[in-house]
Amino acid sequence: MPYLAQETTRLQTALQALAAQQAALTTQLTTQQQAVTAAQAQRTNAQSGVTQAQARVAPLQAAAAAADAKVAEAQQDLLDGSEPPQGIPPATWRARLAALRKQLALAQTAATAAHAKVTEAQQGVAQAQAQVQAADRQIAAATAAVQATQAAIAAFQPRRQELQSALSEIERMNVEITRDPMARATVQQVAAQLSARTGTLEESLLVTRFELEDAEALLASSITRRNELTTLLANLATQIPEAEAQAAAAQEALAAAEAEVTTLLQDGPLG
Repeated sequence: MPYLAQETTRLQTALQALAAQQAALTTQLTTQQQAVTAAQAQRTNAQSGVTQAQARVAPLQAAAAAADAKVAEAQQDLLDGSEPPQGIPPATWRARLAALRKQLALAQTAATAAHAKVTEAQQGVAQAQAQVQAADRQIAAATAAVQATQAAIAAFQPRRQELQSALSEIERMNVEITRDPMARATVQQVAAQLSARTGTLEESLLVTRFELEDAEALLASSITRRNELTTLLANLATQIPEAEAQAAAAQEALAAAEAEVTTLLQDGPLG
């Protein structure tokens, strides 16, 4: 029958459209899952940066404490030498006093530098922690996109089953109609089923149109999100080498500062 042939074609076309939409979403899902993996790797690197930055703080704090102790010692030496001792020529005492003042100034300079390096290291920790938090947000966004796409793919399954069931029903009707000889009761039953089927299909067609519009809107939104994540991955790929270079430069600067502080602390009192 022409009607059944047309209905078969319509259902097959609908199934093909669903398959095409699902294929597009599956491709998008792969990209989104890659974005999750990349964000997780970025977080691992950022957390490693936190650990390294935190490890630099304690030695610098110890150096700053030692520098403070040197300042206190120099201050006490200056206080003790503020009065000329008995039997010391005034010129000798003044020279010794000048040396003590210079020693105090050097100790204070070293302490200031040591505390500045502690502050710099602590700022490095805060920056690394901020990178971890940013990576966490990227993971959350990418994971949400994956879940949304998975939900969209799963939503196609009930509709596919409905269309396949309708195709099976039409095939059964065709078998009954083409049977020879054809029983009157069977013809009447098939006619009633076709009549009911017509009403159901008219309603189903309207619902399908709305569902297709919703699916197309979801697909467009998902494609937009995929493009955003692709851009994000490209940006991360360019930022990682720069961040690593900055971290290496900061580490070299800290090492140089630690060497400078150590040298200043090792300077003995001037005679």
